[in-house]
Amino acid sequence: MENIRKYTYFEIRKKPKVVEIEAIFSEMNEQIINELRSVLAMAFYETNRHVKLDMSKFGSLPFSVIEKLIKFALDLREKNRVFILSKPAPQIRKYIQTFALDQLLLIL
Repeated sequence: MENIRKYTYFEIRKKPKVVEIEAIFSEMNEQIINELRSVLAMAFYETNRHVKLDMSKFGSLPFSVIEKLIKFALDLREKNRVFILSKPAPQIRKYIQTFALDQLLLIL
């Protein structure tokens, strides 16, 4: 059975092997970044599942957010879990591939 939690800016679905995080809004501001931090921490500490972040609503992200996502991917890898970016914008995908970070996380 799927467990769904709704926050102000994100929706989280807990499935048997993965926690899916989906943004409700396409903008990016300080409040959304703070909630993203909280949601990622919840996904890391409250479960032992892989984490999938749906990026389809974001055209681009500030460098500080990409940096946090990379740090999160490293933390998950230490716990033998995978961080999955679903449908990232071409700019985000290019950044990840330019710095050879595509081996750190899975891009769908």
